[in-house]
Amino acid sequence: MLALAVSLKFQRMQKVDNPELIYLGRSRLHRNRANLIQTLHTVAALADIGVKTRLYLPPWHKTVTPQQRCEEMGISNTPDIRGVQLLHRRWPTSLFPRFYKRQLRKARAVFVRSPELSLGLGAQGISHHFEVHTLQPMHQKGMLDTIIDYHRRRLIGCLIPISQSAAAALVAAGADETRIHVSPSGVDLRRFEELPDLEPERLARPRIIYLGRISRDRGLQILTHLAASGSGEVRLVGDCEDRLTELPNLHHQPAVPHREVASLYAESELVVLPYQQSLSTADAMSPMKLFEAMAAGRVIVASDIPPIREILEHGRNALLAPPEDPAAWEAAIKTLMHNHRLAGKLAQQARQDAAAYSWTNRAAGIARAIGLRN
Repeated sequence: MLALAVSLKFQRMQKVDNPELIYLGRSRLHRNRANLIQTLHTVAALADIGVKTRLYLPPWHKTVTPQQRCEEMGISNTPDIRGVQLLHRRWPTSLFPRFYKRQLRKARAVFVRSPELSLGLGAQGISHHFEVHTLQPMHQKGMLDTIIDYHRRRLIGCLIPISQSAAAALVAAGADETRIHVSPSGVDLRRFEELPDLEPERLARPRIIYLGRISRDRGLQILTHLAASGSGEVRLVGDCEDRLTELPNLHHQPAVPHREVASLYAESELVVLPYQQSLSTADAMSPMKLFEAMAAGRVIVASDIPPIREILEHGRNALLAPPEDPAAWEAAIKTLMHNHRLAGKLAQQARQDAAAYSWTNRAAGIARAIGLRN
């Protein structure tokens, strides 16, 4: 009850301004995770295009401030971010909508990316828009039917999946396809435009990089095979969930602040994205690292799965390989090692294609979809 009292006191202390858009998140500001990075970039971009946006997050540790975290991500203008106890996972998701109902109804739009928060808002009769990042957990937890019901009843105005694959699955489950807006992840193009173009001749002995959480469902077996086969120097950057095999060509380092990602790509020629079908988000994903690799102008070899095929075309802007076939990945790398002209063409096309996926473009599309901009 103490935390509840603190939350209500915090609410009374807020300024009485009326944002156009209230964005509710469950990411902790002190945890440098992909969902936080995407949320902050999207909210900052919405503010940059003139949508007055307020972001509510769970409370965060005093070791970090919103300004510090935004600076780490290359966000120059810190958006309106407020911490609220009732968004902490220890509390039922119905409490925040219940106690903040008046503020939520004053806003022109309410936006969430958590299915639990969407259900909490719907239970309180609060209309909102829901950004869909994964379908499998919603199926497993029995949430999807209620989400679809809220959508058809317009308690959820717009469903915003991050891939066409997810959109098709939502329509198949009964969603109204006229109120679905597909919005892939984005990239801060400014942070990558200074990177030099790929030097294809360096692919004779490529520096291969993978960034992100390292696990079997993200292709650890592919990564270790590439190192063991002598395909190049394989560098893994991120938290590792499994014990790594000690190999001369395999190097691991912990996750780095997001602002350092561009420099890591500058020190590499080839990016691998070996997502497996067993990954819980494989049916709906739109990984930021994909768009960052494209913007960096590096050669990409990625898993041949539906959400990835929406962005990458084999032989045009990347090479695609069967997720669970190490030999096919090795063959793709060796093709690039011996065909520098192809490698240069793929990297150049990927960089050109990345221009469509700026955070500003993403924010503008969302603002139009939810009725805040024409």
